[in-house]
Amino acid sequence: MSVALALALFSLQQAVPEQRLAAPLATLPHDFSMIRGLRELADGRVLVTDRLEEQLYVADLGRGTVRPIGRKGGGPQEYRLPASLLALTGDSTLLIDEGNGRLAIIGPDLRIARSIASQREGLGFGLYPRTVDARGRLYVEIPAWAQRGPPSDSSIVARFDPATERLDTLGRVRGPTWLTGPSMKPRIPYLIYAPQDVWTADAGGRVAFVRAAGYVVEWKGADGRVVRGPRTPSRPMPVTARDRRAYVRNFLVGSSVGGKGTDGSVASPIPASMTTDAEVNEMAGRQPFAEVRPPFTDATPRIGPDGALWVERSVAIGAPRIYDRFDAAGVRRSAVVFPAGRRLAGFGRGSLYAVATDEDGIDTLERYAVPRI
Repeated sequence: MSVALALALFSLQQAVPEQRLAAPLATLPHDFSMIRGLRELADGRVLVTDRLEEQLYVADLGRGTVRPIGRKGGGPQEYRLPASLLALTGDSTLLIDEGNGRLAIIGPDLRIARSIASQREGLGFGLYPRTVDARGRLYVEIPAWAQRGPPSDSSIVARFDPATERLDTLGRVRGPTWLTGPSMKPRIPYLIYAPQDVWTADAGGRVAFVRAAGYVVEWKGADGRVVRGPRTPSRPMPVTARDRRAYVRNFLVGSSVGGKGTDGSVASPIPASMTTDAEVNEMAGRQPFAEVRPPFTDATPRIGPDGALWVERSVAIGAPRIYDRFDAAGVRRSAVVFPAGRRLAGFGRGSLYAVATDEDGIDTLERYAVPRI
């Protein structure tokens, strides 16, 4: 058997169904500056945070209504730089209030019942959870710079119990490759497109690790038992000159040193002179890049209503987003292709929410049916 035929057969054996989202079930007629967090309530309404507007909303996609909750500030019913929204028991919600350095608990009446500081005694980093389980335990990532002991190039995934102040290590993940050494000109402080692991956790305390090495999914159960899936085939994507320019431009306009960030980073002004074609090309030429893209992006994966893990796959610049779906055994079962300009924002009961971003950077919210595997 020839090598080409063997590779073709391997590809066929590893092929998974590719599904495309149908038309949205509902579209909210409201313009957002930058949607950062989303959480569906028991009655079908959704809470939404707008990072740039520094506003929390409750929206009803069925009726097409949007109403603000609270206001910007540091008081009991206020927040600054609202970020993620995480489901708590009893239809309550945890709001990550990054501007005030605290975690706000929103009750079923949609009022902020109380807030707790993100900084805890004895910890050298802020507790900004990625997920919360049904017992109210917070799942956080401890960056390398905040760890005790010898320098490390990996982050720690940990679980913090507010009731006992106990912090348990659940695993390690490969983080960004940071660049060191002096630089006379502005540059992005990490190696772009360097492979890194991603992770998330569900309400039952099960943690999903997606390993860049081999594109492997590991599930770690609440009992500590680990289920490791097979290697997931992926096609190498060389980093092109177009990739370099597009990444640098998006960073300048949309990162913490720019304006509107796709990752929800803080807005800050940047001179228009720094985003000209000449400046972008010059910065892209001196910025280190990996030679090929990793098989998936650094976006946090999500767990759907059926327990499947959704991982955002690396695609060509300007191409529609594709999400690989993995089962409880870590096996890729299908891929979901989103309409152009859409990204996954969260899940409800049997539905998913996508953010549609137009050419002017305006976000709108859409609800879709979740395709069956």
